[in-house]
Amino acid sequence: MPHLLKRDRQQFDDWIQEHHAALYRHALWMTSRSDVAEDCVQEAYFQAWKSRKSLKDEAKVFSWLLTILRRMVYREYEQRANNVTCTVDDFSSFPETAVDDDQSKMLDLAKAMQKISTGHRDIILMHGLHGLSYQEISELLEIPAGTVMSRLSRARTALDTALNQAEPEKQSSPISQTLSTSSNAQVINLKTGPYNNER
Repeated sequence: MPHLLKRDRQQFDDWIQEHHAALYRHALWMTSRSDVAEDCVQEAYFQAWKSRKSLKDEAKVFSWLLTILRRMVYREYEQRANNVTCTVDDFSSFPETAVDDDQSKMLDLAKAMQKISTGHRDIILMHGLHGLSYQEISELLEIPAGTVMSRLSRARTALDTALNQAEPEKQSSPISQTLSTSSNAQVINLKTGPYNNER
């Protein structure tokens, strides 16, 4: 039995190493707080390890881990009862070349993401950060693909509105246009961020 546990542990560690960057960024974009993001990710790993036998298809390990992380993030919001204001201090470390050589646009996006609902934020990240297809999101959320499309459309509109309300003159900004109309939501915009692979 010990050798089986050791094999499980090595496999689990491999999964973490492969997917940690994406999971951490998801939590950070959801919360805009590195401390909260780290807590959510660590708790997700703990829960995933305890329930590792529930994973039936190893090809879907990322979706499985993401589902657990999403529960941790939503639980965090419920515990805080939305009374704690998120900050975007962690996003100040984004490189100046992150988006169109203008760091302020990344900060604008981080702030706007906090102005839309957690549900809208969540689905934008699934599509824009992780590059999940409509069908993959449909399976993850257990809703029809058509519903995914309509929810994503509403989420993009909400984010576009939040960006434009912040600074009306940026209505035609690349970020606003991309997240509202692009099929892949400019994955690079969301993937670039304060993440160190040694974290």
